[in-house]
Amino acid sequence: MGGDSSRYRRGMRAILIALLLMVPAVGHAELYRFENGAYLGAASLMPDWAGMLTRQQAEQGAFQRCLEDAQLCDKQYLGVRHVLHKARGLDSDKQIRLVNRYVNKRRYRRDRSASLDTPLSDGPQKYRSRWSTPGEFFKRGGDCEDFVTTKYFLLRELGFSADELRVVVTWDRQANGYHAILAVARTGGDVWLLESDNSIRRRRHHDYRFIYALNEDSVWDHENPAPAATQPATVSTPVALSTSTNDTAKETAPTEATL
Repeated sequence: MGGDSSRYRRGMRAILIALLLMVPAVGHAELYRFENGAYLGAASLMPDWAGMLTRQQAEQGAFQRCLEDAQLCDKQYLGVRHVLHKARGLDSDKQIRLVNRYVNKRRYRRDRSASLDTPLSDGPQKYRSRWSTPGEFFKRGGDCEDFVTTKYFLLRELGFSADELRVVVTWDRQANGYHAILAVARTGGDVWLLESDNSIRRRRHHDYRFIYALNEDSVWDHENPAPAATQPATVSTPVALSTSTNDTAKETAPTEATL
């Protein structure tokens, strides 16, 4: 009887160890790090993103006039003016949380499909993604990449540098679809990921496979990282750069994708 009990305990320990080995460890390699991306080139490589940046610059004058004088505000800017004035008196951590909560209150709205040819694709690709400026977003809402872009520019207005911010397109393993998040570099090498449910991931990034990242200056590839940080975009660019992103797409090279 004692021998049977001992064999049983050894067997259960072996099963437990096997199960633990099947669970991927949550380690440093799974955390998002800016330096892990391979530089592909200027933001102009993404025409839809570059077009949004041009439109954002065009609306910046009206936005600044609103910040200076409420009487000059277009309707869509009144709320954000109040939030930004409130945020200026907060420390940077609280600014991030406030912007995340405020933007997440807006209406979710999916984009329509459109075809687009980019330097990073072999030919026209079908998109269901149009990057919206903050002004466009505050007028009509948007989908997840528009939420992220608006958070990006509100934090820029509060003094965060472009080097501290990246719009990151990911594969969400739990939702089995593409998803956009805003990554914010913090002191000590930490990165905060701002989510659409008001949460901020500070230590737990492992639900995502990071695909590519953008800011107003550059594009980085996280699927095919290269040791040279200044390597220009030539070949082996990530599939998602020419297909945009999808809430319901499969994890194979998609012909159409959405956020």
